[in-house]
Amino acid sequence: MERPEMSFEEFKDRFMEDLPKVLPADVGPVTLEQTDVSKLQNESYQGVVIRPEGSQVGVTLDMNRFYEGIENGRSYDEIVNHAVKMAEKGIRDVPQFSIEKLSDYGTMKEKLSIQVVDTERNAEMLEKIPHKDVEDMSMVCRFILGSGSDGNASILVNNQMLDTYGITQEQLFDDALRYAPEIKPFEIINMQDIMAEMMGVPVDELGLPNGEAAMYVASSTDRMNGAGVITYPEFMDEAVAKLGGDFFVLPSSVHEVILVPDNGTADYRALEDMVREVNETQVAPAERLSDNVYHYDSKDKVFERADKFDARKREKEANRDIAGPEKKSIIKDLGSRQKEVTAMSRSKADNAPGRGEVAL
Repeated sequence: MERPEMSFEEFKDRFMEDLPKVLPADVGPVTLEQTDVSKLQNESYQGVVIRPEGSQVGVTLDMNRFYEGIENGRSYDEIVNHAVKMAEKGIRDVPQFSIEKLSDYGTMKEKLSIQVVDTERNAEMLEKIPHKDVEDMSMVCRFILGSGSDGNASILVNNQMLDTYGITQEQLFDDALRYAPEIKPFEIINMQDIMAEMMGVPVDELGLPNGEAAMYVASSTDRMNGAGVITYPEFMDEAVAKLGGDFFVLPSSVHEVILVPDNGTADYRALEDMVREVNETQVAPAERLSDNVYHYDSKDKVFERADKFDARKREKEANRDIAGPEKKSIIKDLGSRQKEVTAMSRSKADNAPGRGEVAL
């Protein structure tokens, strides 16, 4: 078939008609349903839910993104073939949960995970979602239903679920902080190891100067929505042990953060400039966490925005000179390292339509 000239509505109608005909026979009969999907990070799209007959869960595909392919010159057949592969994989991989299990909080609480998102950019969605403020970010909870090489199948916990379960927001977050570290453990890895992993070579073959290991990447072991590990009860203490004291937290993306020791050689303003530049040029909008830099005070055990820490420190130590002759070169080097980490993150989370989306 030649690529048809069609509107979005015409594309959806034809897609809904053709997709069931070309799904592999062993997938079995399916039902298709159009739906409007609202997500965190200001993402919304018109989707199609593909649900095997008799199943209570299905896979949601992003129709807007498929139509963008048509507009960019891809053939209709190519789009449908890609959708078939996604639908087939999603149907085979989606965990089969009964409504009874999903309705049982005693079962579901052990599947809680934590995600952190930018509060301002998600203000509208957060009105419908239990959340806790962490400076200018917000903690939200997800139920992890299953995982695979392409990521996690999860459900975002909303206010309606709290009402159904008959629990408070406080109980939800207490349980999440208990179980999330078990199902999504955190890891803090020095930058040398990350770069060696990316390049597929031993660390000692990198030829990096001494001191690179002072920078660390922190995430969950699956590296999906892993920035939420900064809320774990044991995280800050372990980070202090690894970095040797106070540190800055750079929000590389929703998937990971970068930890930089506060040894007097880095100005938080320069770090913020770097984070903003990387966000604008390297990080997909749906994966951006914040343009701000944060700080952990290991003595007072305070996590706060770096500008707040700076103001607090100035009150204690007036006129302290925090500038250093090595500051410029260190910031430049950090910028290149964050771009490398961001590139690795994108390879793990490629924003493929519908990945990780579970429809009930």
